[in-house]
Amino acid sequence: MALSIRRDVVRDDPTSPRLWTVLTSGPFARRWIGRPAPTAPGLTLSTERPTLLYFRTRGCTVCDLVDMQVAQACHQASVDLVIIDRYAKSDDPADRAIYDQPGNLLDKGGVINEQYAVGVYPTFVLVNPEHRIVLKDVGAKAKPEVFKAYLEEQFRLAQ
Repeated sequence: MALSIRRDVVRDDPTSPRLWTVLTSGPFARRWIGRPAPTAPGLTLSTERPTLLYFRTRGCTVCDLVDMQVAQACHQASVDLVIIDRYAKSDDPADRAIYDQPGNLLDKGGVINEQYAVGVYPTFVLVNPEHRIVLKDVGAKAKPEVFKAYLEEQFRLAQ
């Protein structure tokens, strides 16, 4: 049995990930380790503690399952968390108010997603205090019950 995945790409649609974006979010993500973290408007990285950039989007079931575990693991491991939503959870103004809070970004136009080559959600990029990438991983394979332990192990290795 063969599995085929088809993704229609619209050339002028900025939400359509390019092939290199999809590849660098999956099998070739290790190439990012050790590189300087790209700078982006509105994105602030800590110089004292590691920062986890948590890329998520509307309709991502895995994101919804691990949101609280990501926040708890970051808190327990003293890792700053920046949540970068590709699209708002809804068009309701009450849902958009969360992006006025520190640590929550709405990536209008996908600029930050593109700079970090995010094409799969959720994606996690762990940046050390020297602003070097120490982990880039896709969380779709993580089961919610083991996700907390997985994050804690990654944070431990990054310190």
